[in-house]
Amino acid sequence: MPDEGPRGRRAASAASLLLLALEAIGTVLMWVPIPLAWFWIGARVYDVTGSIFADGVVVLGGFLATVILVMQVLARIDRAWVDLRRKAGHEQREGALNQVVVASATFGIIGFWVWFHIIEKGFVIPFMPVE
Repeated sequence: MPDEGPRGRRAASAASLLLLALEAIGTVLMWVPIPLAWFWIGARVYDVTGSIFADGVVVLGGFLATVILVMQVLARIDRAWVDLRRKAGHEQREGALNQVVVASATFGIIGFWVWFHIIEKGFVIPFMPVE
């Protein structure tokens, strides 16, 4: 690989940072907007058909198809991220997608816990205080 010079390495670093941000946004989409969109679509199917089965099939099938598509796109972005990191002068062997997914899942779980237990004062055990 020819030496790109400091300017090329800086541009590759900036571009790799942008791709990493896209990965983070893509993983966050799978926690709230995509499921909510499919629940909304499923509700419209239920309104038209009156069938909870059709609603469930549309929601589950659409959600799975969308998540598979998003993960394929994120995998491509991750491969491009690795290439840009190498151009920036780093010995990048693996992508960051696994770490980004784990981080977004962690924040998603923490966010759900805060929403359920603190904001909505939900409880799991019937005798648990809700004050």
